[in-house]
Amino acid sequence: MRSFIISFCFLSAICFSWVQKLDAQDKTQYMALITSKTGNVLLKKAGRSEFVKTDWGTQLFKGDQVKTEVNSEVSLTFSDGAIIKVPPGRIFEVSGSNPTSPAVNVPVKKATSSMMASMSALNTRRENSRDAGALAGVRSAGIEEPIELTSPYNTLIKTSRPTFTWTPKKQFDKYIVNLYNSKGLVWSNRVSQNSLIFPEGEKALEPGETYFWNVEGEDLLDNKKSPSYKFSVLSFEKSREVLDQEALIRKTFDNDSDSSSLHSFLGAFYINQGLLQDAINEFEIISGMNPDAPLPHEILGSLYSDVGNKEKAIEELQKALALSKTREK
Repeated sequence: MRSFIISFCFLSAICFSWVQKLDAQDKTQYMALITSKTGNVLLKKAGRSEFVKTDWGTQLFKGDQVKTEVNSEVSLTFSDGAIIKVPPGRIFEVSGSNPTSPAVNVPVKKATSSMMASMSALNTRRENSRDAGALAGVRSAGIEEPIELTSPYNTLIKTSRPTFTWTPKKQFDKYIVNLYNSKGLVWSNRVSQNSLIFPEGEKALEPGETYFWNVEGEDLLDNKKSPSYKFSVLSFEKSREVLDQEALIRKTFDNDSDSSSLHSFLGAFYINQGLLQDAINEFEIISGMNPDAPLPHEILGSLYSDVGNKEKAIEELQKALALSKTREK
């Protein structure tokens, strides 16, 4: 176990070293983020002579220049909440003046202060995730569970009728899903597949309550049970707040619903609300939209660490490490 944790720490430290190179400039000068890009987008840092490839999540400082090539574009989210899209074949320089200057003649979206607060919290997570020690030991090492629960998993959830999913290390004939609350067993349901849509005949979960669940695998020769993990349902009041904020974010990007900027703001908001499984879903989408970017996998590694899924945390850190090495070549 000790050697495993040491290896994990070593992996994490290497993985995040490339981020430190990006952030060598004074954080107080940070002015914008790349929150969406398509095609080949280049960046020339202030004081540098060459443009280099850039990725989702790159921080931009005064004097940095972003260049879009043919069939490419990039969305920049500024610290004042302005969101602009640089069209193909343009160069935009980040300056201390109004980011909506005529240099880019496109409509400007505006993020609310609450949306920007979530993005600020995401940036704090980005900084804190470099603490490799915080990622180690998220679960006891060296024990492979026969059935791994995947969702809901140590998180808040929005719905009172969630779908339960799990991954078996071997296939069983049947699975029994057991749901508990503080008073004991709520219900058990038997299925043959690796998921269970909330049973129609069962009462919806109570808002604001915490539940625990596990899965038993059955076959002719062997029965195995997963560990139990918890999740909590949002309260009525909090659920309304979340729905209102989701609607506001989606409205901000109503003409750009396929942009990773939308998923960036949603993911940041979910993290800020403790809706970690929803945040994981959003950053999985972002990583799919930005296959060359290491940062989404870094964030996913941190999120999986938070919910206690050590294996997935390591997997995402390895992806971030591999992509960062490719980027440096």
